[in-house]
Amino acid sequence: MTQPTSSWKRIAIIFLGLVILLSLLALAACRATTPGPTTDPEALTPSPLATQPATDIPAPSPTVQPAQVILLAPAGSDPGDMLALQNVLGELAAQDGLEFETRTDLAAPEFGSGVRLVVAMPPDPGIANLATANPQIQFLAVDIPGVQAAANLSAIGSEGERPDQQGFLAGFLAAAITKDWRTGVISRGDTVEGKSARLGFTNGVIFYCGLCRPAYPPFVQYPQYVELTAGASQAEQQAAADILIQNAVKTVYVFPGTGDETLLEYLAQAGVNLIGSGTALERLRLNWVASIRVDEAGAIRQIWPRLMSGEQGIQLSAPLVLADQNPALFSTGRQHLVEKMLNDLLAGFIDSGVNLQTGEPR
Repeated sequence: MTQPTSSWKRIAIIFLGLVILLSLLALAACRATTPGPTTDPEALTPSPLATQPATDIPAPSPTVQPAQVILLAPAGSDPGDMLALQNVLGELAAQDGLEFETRTDLAAPEFGSGVRLVVAMPPDPGIANLATANPQIQFLAVDIPGVQAAANLSAIGSEGERPDQQGFLAGFLAAAITKDWRTGVISRGDTVEGKSARLGFTNGVIFYCGLCRPAYPPFVQYPQYVELTAGASQAEQQAAADILIQNAVKTVYVFPGTGDETLLEYLAQAGVNLIGSGTALERLRLNWVASIRVDEAGAIRQIWPRLMSGEQGIQLSAPLVLADQNPALFSTGRQHLVEKMLNDLLAGFIDSGVNLQTGEPR
């Protein structure tokens, strides 16, 4: 009974062997027909990195410097006038986003491309030549006599000051603050300007006080005046001052360019009060009534918008202004009175009565 079982086992083993053999044959056939990995030499060569399109890296933008305004104040410029111009130009430049600086001299090669406006004050630094050599820059001459407006050159007060009006204003002011109208003027007798200032002063005093007769001695005719010439010595200046002092003059107008600081000090030491044109010296403050100046700052404010808009070749007159007022000698009420007269004078409602060509009465 065991023989059939053995036969079945042999048959099962043989069958299993055949299955395994067939499976191996099938697997070998499958491997033979499946393509292997490519062995193309070009395929084995590593490909270079893909080139990306170049991206331009923006270069840093250069810092744009603001345009520049320069005040050219040569040696010998009046310190008070320079300070006034610095203040107004600095303010106006800042409002328009411009840089501002002051220089004492400036050669043509020093002008950078960013310079927009050069403002020059006296003494004349040769502004006409600078303007011609730099047509791309605007120039403005302030109170420089004889400068003519040109393509890129504008001027304020270049026609010269009005000495007759300065004298008239000084005379009216002197009479308004001086007891018994004991006033006087020291001027130049060798120039038309000096004569105009002297006569203008006389007319201004008379405009205020009429006959101007003193109430107590000395009974002399006021206003008094003395005249000097160019290069007058200190002895001559002192002699001129002594004439006024001996005639009890209490307020003196010293015309610009007449005498020097020694003359002013000599008058102040004698108790005389002073009306001048420049900045009051500290040691003269107690005796300094006021300064009469050309209003360059006001004129610059007037001309500035026109220059900034590109207008060129502008000619502008500069009005007079009172500065350095001493309230101890020149009260607020008197200031209002004098300023009202000044406005009428500048508007042409009051005439100085002076022939500007000769310095004599009209």
